[in-house]
Amino acid sequence: MDETPTGVFDKTLKIMNYEKLMAQNPFKLGAVMNEKGQHIDFYEHPIWGDEAPIICVSHDLKLAAKSTFFDTEDMTSEYDDYRPWFDTDGKLQIGF
Repeated sequence: MDETPTGVFDKTLKIMNYEKLMAQNPFKLGAVMNEKGQHIDFYEHPIWGDEAPIICVSHDLKLAAKSTFFDTEDMTSEYDDYRPWFDTDGKLQIGF
């Protein structure tokens, strides 16, 4: 499958269209505050659910991107080695 039926997801960049994603009312899995002060919410893919990597969303920045994780455990642990954050280009980074 090259793209989702809704056109929400760009697989090459991991970036998702924030407005289209949120319009589909995805299921929220949790949230974390990263070391940069960004509040990141975790969502299931609105179509593929837990069969797809977790989506990281910053509502303040209006950014969304898929992670490489299928659960939130590492991204929310007390050790922030795998905490997600968005860089100045709007790309999702994991960890340091």
